[in-house]
Amino acid sequence: MATAPTKAARHGSLKMQFLIDKYKENHPGEGPDLSPDKIAQWAIEKHLWRPVPLTPKEQLRRLITRCFRETYLIDPQGREVRANLPIMEEEATEDGPKLRSRWFPIFSAPANVARASFSLRRKAALADVVQLQFDFMSWTENNVHRDKLDPMDYNFNKDLAELSESTEYVDNPLNEDDDDDEGELT
Repeated sequence: MATAPTKAARHGSLKMQFLIDKYKENHPGEGPDLSPDKIAQWAIEKHLWRPVPLTPKEQLRRLITRCFRETYLIDPQGREVRANLPIMEEEATEDGPKLRSRWFPIFSAPANVARASFSLRRKAALADVVQLQFDFMSWTENNVHRDKLDPMDYNFNKDLAELSESTEYVDNPLNEDDDDDEGELT
């Protein structure tokens, strides 16, 4: 089955799919699983790809953005949370308008920024769930093994409740006084 680009595919994804397809053409005995490491090594050796040079400013901007995204802190309630909230704004660049992020420290972000940031992340989570459901349905209807899986449950409320439970445990539960009638362990 050929991989066809979709309206959602970005230009960069099309380039990478081209490399993957070329690799598969040149390595017909490999698969069905593929190694990105092997594909990258082969494409570089065959001079099918070269990195696009980035300006120092663009390279540093990407690193700073990653730092904002990957920085966490422990809140007063003991939860590990992202330290910064992003919002997206259109910015005029030499290459035309681009969406760029602005980052706010989580506890000093105004409500409108927090709402916009959480809404952005919720939309991204929904897009992941929608794609997961499409992939799940397609696998169920088309897998060569004709296997079936139970339907996916996308209600995360139970998961969230479980994750909010205490993770502190008694060092030795056998020494704890029990008021119930479970009996004694010997």
